[in-house]
Amino acid sequence: GAKTRYDDFVAVHINQTLYIVAISNWTKDIDSWDPITNYNDSLWFQNRMQGDFAAGFYGMHTGSHFTVVGDPGGDLLASPGDPAFYLHHAQIDRTWWIWQNYKSPQTRNSTLGGTITLNNTPPSRNGTLDDVLDLGVLLVPTTIGKVMSTIGMTGGPLCYIYV
Repeated sequence: GAKTRYDDFVAVHINQTLYIVAISNWTKDIDSWDPITNYNDSLWFQNRMQGDFAAGFYGMHTGSHFTVVGDPGGDLLASPGDPAFYLHHAQIDRTWWIWQNYKSPQTRNSTLGGTITLNNTPPSRNGTLDDVLDLGVLLVPTTIGKVMSTIGMTGGPLCYIYV
């Protein structure tokens, strides 16, 4: 059937409600600090950050996509078009860096958890440090293991710290 103004109203209202729920439940200061201090395993840290969508838990990474109205959090291909996307992902990377260095950088630079697909959808094998990242022109193909450290502890191409 034809789309009506009511349909537009309902769609806008649903989106606004989702923004409010995501922002109020997953973007507080504690939502950054909690994974750093309470999750020693990389898989649990990752799940806390990324979220568990099937359980209705968005996590800090996903929830933060909704803090900027111009960032369509549900559209993975469009969100990099918003400059705020890069600030957001720098904070995600910084949180990961703090987690790695919080207690045991030697161990946390060499642990990996989970499968090679987000939330194991579709079902896939577990990822390994030997899996290759191919980001096209952004980075020469390299293994996950080599980019686990931002300061080159793993022999990779990265060389930065957060202060």
